[in-house]
Amino acid sequence: MAARKKVSASKRIQAGLRDLEKRMPRNMQSAMREARANLRKFQQQLERARKGRDARWRKMQTQMRRDVVRLLQRLEKAVAPGGGGGGAARARASAPRRKKR
Repeated sequence: MAARKKVSASKRIQAGLRDLEKRMPRNMQSAMREARANLRKFQQQLERARKGRDARWRKMQTQMRRDVVRLLQRLEKAVAPGGGGGGAARARASAPRRKKR
């Protein structure tokens, strides 16, 4: 028993549509060709949208990890025994920041 080659679903669909197009009457072949082209364009748009979504997700995930690390460092610093330097440093740290111009 020979092993079959793995072919993606979209390639099987395209091959099936090409075969169907060949069996159709001449006047229907052009409409089928246009439908195939539209399907291919739609698949490309869908793939671009997926890639964009994945890129945005990775960017958001990276930023959230950085924020969590920063918050954990602040928390460790706040609960560290005697390493804070006293009340003056804490008062300075809680002072409101000025906007940069």
